[in-house]
Amino acid sequence: MTPFSNINFYVFALIYFAIIMLCKFMFKNKYYSIITFSLTFLYLLLYIKLGISAIVFSMVSYLFIKYFSPKINHHLISSLILLLPMLLFKIKVDLSVLYFIGLSFVTFRAIQTNIDYNSKNEFKFIDYFNFLFFIPALLIGPLDRFNSFTQKSNKAFDNISIENVESGFTEFLKGVMYKYVIAEIIYRYWLNDFVFEEKTFMYYLNDMYAYMFYLFFDFAGYSALACGFSKMIGIELPFNFNKPFLALNPPDFWQRWHASLTNWLTDYVFKPTYKWLNGFQKLKTYPITKQNIAIFMTLFIMGCWNGFEAQFIYSGLIYAVYSMVHNTYAINCRKQQRDILFGSLSPNVVKYLCMFLLINFTVLALYVFSGRWL
Repeated sequence: MTPFSNINFYVFALIYFAIIMLCKFMFKNKYYSIITFSLTFLYLLLYIKLGISAIVFSMVSYLFIKYFSPKINHHLISSLILLLPMLLFKIKVDLSVLYFIGLSFVTFRAIQTNIDYNSKNEFKFIDYFNFLFFIPALLIGPLDRFNSFTQKSNKAFDNISIENVESGFTEFLKGVMYKYVIAEIIYRYWLNDFVFEEKTFMYYLNDMYAYMFYLFFDFAGYSALACGFSKMIGIELPFNFNKPFLALNPPDFWQRWHASLTNWLTDYVFKPTYKWLNGFQKLKTYPITKQNIAIFMTLFIMGCWNGFEAQFIYSGLIYAVYSMVHNTYAINCRKQQRDILFGSLSPNVVKYLCMFLLINFTVLALYVFSGRWL
């Protein structure tokens, strides 16, 4: 029973919410972490296939981060060790006993905690467990940070109010509308039932746009469900979606499409890669090259994170090319203090032209990601 997948989960969510509200009044804003730990532990054991593997992963990774990672004293090596189960899963090594639902996002959270860990700070297993397996965000986020999540958890009972419950429920209903109404209509009557006699250019064009709109409403709907439910139980998750179809360039699109993942990749992949490249003497005088290599590595890794199948690798490469071209263009515009591509065109014309070009490039990249063209 994965989050927001069927009626059984919504029954569980209602019980979860009722227990949280009851405990808020019974214990006078105490023991939130213990209560959520208990509910999450039961959820993994009773409703998640190989939930026991998830629990073991949390225990082993916690001990590794707290006691062994500081001795390694190299974030790349220690992060690769934490990444190993997910890598084995992606290359389809038959160790199914290790592969639980949500492994990818849980691994992201474990790596982030490992990189940010400071032995001087308090690091409790119960907080780490709650962070890894926070039920609303278990599958696709939004991605929070360990320190931020722990602080929110410590104040969660205080944040539960009539206003926040109403606001969270409104966001939750928005998610229901997006995922179960709009996305479902697109899936049934546009994406799968739109009839063409043969696979012509118009067939692929229709399929590309249908898939993009389906993916947006399904993904945005899931995110709204997660954020809404989370706010109702006292924790506000990072915001993800912000009108991505109005984006003007690739970085703007990613910030609007999946802000929490974009910020995570920036902090834990792009910046360390760029810092590492700064150590090469031959690249000292080539800042654009360093930025573009770091951009390429970040988006290529993002593609591989989805899997090592062709469509995921190709889509990562396409996003990387888009972003490198834009980065080179933007830097040269700043250097020359003029728009080297659009010249003296009206700003409004440039704005709408950029939106049109970006959305069409994005449609192509997302369609490659879907694998429907194979």
